[in-house]
Amino acid sequence: MSKAETNSKNENNTRRNVVVFMCDACGQGAAKTAGVARMTYDSAIRIIRVKCSGMVGPIQIMEALTNGADACSVIGCCFGACHFRNGNFLSMHRIKIMKKLFKEMGYSDQMINHYTARAAEGETATGDFEDIMERLEAAKAAGGTFQ
Repeated sequence: MSKAETNSKNENNTRRNVVVFMCDACGQGAAKTAGVARMTYDSAIRIIRVKCSGMVGPIQIMEALTNGADACSVIGCCFGACHFRNGNFLSMHRIKIMKKLFKEMGYSDQMINHYTARAAEGETATGDFEDIMERLEAAKAAGGTFQ
């Protein structure tokens, strides 16, 4: 078993799957900067490229979760720097509403999150990925996940 496969398994030896929607400008730029700097992150992270984080809504997030993702996050441009006017604000508000809904339904709100990144800051992307994994473990420990 490779090191990458070992990283994507938790203490119960079950495979994890995390979907991260990243905007084409700053989100993907931060991930590329992290790659150039050879920064590592958990192999359970599955990056989906979108033109703008504002294009990601409840339908895409719920589709990812119901199709087997353990957690779902959106990484967009920093506030005031969105290349499509205010897509990052739209995405943030949608996720806030979904978090409230998840709590009311009895699920953990840690399974869905919103982050911002700058294209030149690769450590921000890897830090966000680490935070996503920590939040997923907290949600699983609390027993509030779909699986």
